[in-house]
Amino acid sequence: MEPSTLTFMFSGANLILFGIAVLVASHLVVVRRDETRQDLLLLALTVVGWTLIATGTAAFMLGVCFLLGIPGPLLWMTTLVVIAATFVRRQQARKYALLWTLAVAAERFLPLGPAIAAFAKEHRGGLARRIRRLAELVDGGMPLPDALQKCRGLVPAEVLPTIRVGYESDALATALRHEATVRDAQAPIWEALAGKLVYLCVLPPFALGVVSFLMLKIVPSFVKIFDDFDAELPPVSQALISVSSYVGSYWWLSMPLFFGVGLLTLYVIVRYIGWTHTDLPGIDRLVRRLHTARILDALSLAARRERPLGGAVAALARSYHVAWIRRRLHAVCRDLDAGCDWCESLHRRGLIRQADRAILQAAQRVGNLPWALQEMADSNRRRLAYRLHALIQLLIPPIILFYGVAVMFVVVALFLPLITLVQRLV
Repeated sequence: MEPSTLTFMFSGANLILFGIAVLVASHLVVVRRDETRQDLLLLALTVVGWTLIATGTAAFMLGVCFLLGIPGPLLWMTTLVVIAATFVRRQQARKYALLWTLAVAAERFLPLGPAIAAFAKEHRGGLARRIRRLAELVDGGMPLPDALQKCRGLVPAEVLPTIRVGYESDALATALRHEATVRDAQAPIWEALAGKLVYLCVLPPFALGVVSFLMLKIVPSFVKIFDDFDAELPPVSQALISVSSYVGSYWWLSMPLFFGVGLLTLYVIVRYIGWTHTDLPGIDRLVRRLHTARILDALSLAARRERPLGGAVAALARSYHVAWIRRRLHAVCRDLDAGCDWCESLHRRGLIRQADRAILQAAQRVGNLPWALQEMADSNRRRLAYRLHALIQLLIPPIILFYGVAVMFVVVALFLPLITLVQRLV
């Protein structure tokens, strides 16, 4: 092991430990006389601590690259994925912790403002200020859905429509607990699904990068070596050279593929983090059952309280987080104002399926509509998860087989010339 490798690793480890110590100290510092000074000091210590940790991590990873001989970009990409996944899980945990706090306070008829303020004391920095701002708005008389809409990012965007319908239907506690419970029940399924999707989207960029490097750098070197030895390459190697020549001559044709795969990977990561809720063309039909489930969840809250379903649809149309669903809900509102049946309108606008409509109409006739709405919502969620899992399970084997055949072709094409060279030298 070279001294430079040890220097990088030990220096990085020391910087990481020092950064952690600074972050711990930032949580122990309390300046009671001046809250502004306290916030500035905490912010400064937090920035310094994370800067030290980031610098130490960079130095330590560089030392690991030297030690193991691992390509730097590959290791850095893996590290970034791990850091992003950790950040996402931490943010999601905080959001649902606040949601559970609101649910418990609403069920026990406790004032929401003090409960939110108590939750804010467990956090620091900008997040604590935003939570305190939410508590101030609720204490000032603003409805909880409006306050959450104003303080964006404190709870998942997809739960806001249900919370609004629950608030307007006098079923806020039920709505809050339902959203928190559904997430806990469905999280393992969707996390496993998200991991497979990320794998399918991240694998092509790596494969394209490795193949491009081999075609543009390694294969021309093989050709030059064999020309110097005046030897003939095996047929498999000649086929690889033909492909390499084509890629080298028409490399610009592959740029759209690179950009397309890169944009798709970026979209999957951004969508997983929750920074966007925009569906790609064609994806809306795959995830429509999930939107159907959320709509039926909200309608079940109104039905349990014997509130008009038209008001619940209007609340959803005002607050739903996906634009094309909002447009269809507004169309349903116009249909209801014109005297149409709500089930027929939801089916006509593509928000529920024909089987859902038939079951809901039958349940309405026998007076069991709230139960049917909730059951159909859960059924839509389960069916979507199972179908997506089945689709991915069907896609993974041929994709892996394709990559395996490509790797075998490249390895054989590069290994056979080495055997030929060794035989000529012997």
